[in-house]
Amino acid sequence: MLAVEMRGVHKRYRASGDALRDLDLEVREGEAVALLGPNGAGKTTAISCLVDLVGPTRGTVALFGRPAAEPAIRARVGYLPQSVGFPDHYRADTLLAFHAALLGIPPAARAARVAEVLARVDLQSAARERLARYSPGMLQRLAFAQALLGDPDLLVLDEPTASLDPLARRRFSDILRDEKRRGKTILVSSHILSEVETICDRVAILKAGVLVRSGRLVELCLTGAVKLHVARLASPSIESLVSAGAEVALDAGGATVRCADDAVRRSADEILARHSIAIERVEPERSSLEEVFVAAVTGSTAA
Repeated sequence: MLAVEMRGVHKRYRASGDALRDLDLEVREGEAVALLGPNGAGKTTAISCLVDLVGPTRGTVALFGRPAAEPAIRARVGYLPQSVGFPDHYRADTLLAFHAALLGIPPAARAARVAEVLARVDLQSAARERLARYSPGMLQRLAFAQALLGDPDLLVLDEPTASLDPLARRRFSDILRDEKRRGKTILVSSHILSEVETICDRVAILKAGVLVRSGRLVELCLTGAVKLHVARLASPSIESLVSAGAEVALDAGGATVRCADDAVRRSADEILARHSIAIERVEPERSSLEEVFVAAVTGSTAA
């Protein structure tokens, strides 16, 4: 079943124009999907439409097969906005207890649930402190705890680690992997591509409000080239391979023959067979997610 389904979503603001242009986006239950793009690409607008903070100019948004605005559906979503703000005079535990009541968590279970989520984000020791004393990173962790509070089926996170230090970022990634193992669905917007690579199954890349590339992470990063690892190569075979368009690198353990496409690969296979050279290993060549991202938003070809 689709946890998220956005069809033809277009958002136009009177002052700034089109923020989204006919966006189609699907997230299946249990998937972790990253929404990527440069600043101003429309990521936050897409998320705002998804969680019903703003309505699309046209198009439809459905969560778990139902309109996103339905109260029963909204209760299944944990949302962490890009910018967080809480009343300074509140304590973390009382703030979350208030939100637990809004979520319908039974009174007898609220204190334990609040303590649990605060511990998960390493704020248990600051649970009774006034939020005026919290650092930006602590406030961000508190907002994440709030998103987790109702044990939602779908987590929607907009730049969730922007204010976090490296240790807190690692803890955040660990929590998301735990939630994913529990079958939860995750949609996250982030500029930290190394985190995306360790958490997400698929990515969707926006540019100027348009979805320019999407797919499974492992497939998007394939360049189409392969490397053939062989134990030995002699000069005649090297010359033939280079003439066929392959790139040859020699090292102490043998040689690597890089084939940029299928045509070069077929020629390399024929040449190696003709010289009785066995292929020990075939390695698909992969780009980094950063290279894929840059190629998508600049229109260049990924390395």
